[in-house]
Amino acid sequence: MKQDSFLVFREGFVPKEKIPILPEEIAHLRSLRLDKQSCEIEIRDGLGKSYLYSYEPGNRSISFLSETLLSCNLRELTLAIALPKGNRLDFFLQKATELGIHKIYFCIFRHSIRKEFNLDRAKKIVREAASQSKQAILPLLEIVDAKIWMEENKSRICILHPRAENVYKPGDFSGLIPVIGPEGGFHSEEEEWMSLEKIPKFSFPGGILRMETAGIAAASLIAFAEKKA
Repeated sequence: MKQDSFLVFREGFVPKEKIPILPEEIAHLRSLRLDKQSCEIEIRDGLGKSYLYSYEPGNRSISFLSETLLSCNLRELTLAIALPKGNRLDFFLQKATELGIHKIYFCIFRHSIRKEFNLDRAKKIVREAASQSKQAILPLLEIVDAKIWMEENKSRICILHPRAENVYKPGDFSGLIPVIGPEGGFHSEEEEWMSLEKIPKFSFPGGILRMETAGIAAASLIAFAEKKA
């Protein structure tokens, strides 16, 4: 009979024959009512490796069983987005992680309202979402200056723009990183730069989407395209 098990992420994990079990992992065991029985704990390092450990009730350490290299998408799934306000950022992080996004650039635009976030809290949200959805890797999060980052990546980005004449069609994001701007819209200088550089622009059919909704839609499309490839 297969043992019960649950999945946790430990970034930068280095395996050893015996390791301490963390307090939050004990709490997780209790929430699943597994703390009073033998079970397996799968630890993923967030980079594509999985390590299986055995847990025995009452022990404060767990014992190594096996190591596995997980199957990952060959192409990095990336998107760029302005920082959503309030708990809308939490929602976006959860859904982007569940969809298997590898890297998220949070761009600071001229009209950005929010310009920072608690990285430790964001990583916790990502770890929990990755555990629930059994992702092979954890998405990397980075805050960048939109002007500098777009200039450096102008050959591999496209813009999601509510007034773009080109309505998105399957395949339009192929090889490109979708960029979602701030709620206040792009600054005139940003718009001028996009036009001068001939950056591809696409709109989604229907009404104007909220920033995090557009981000989740873009994440879904690039993740689905990768699975079909």
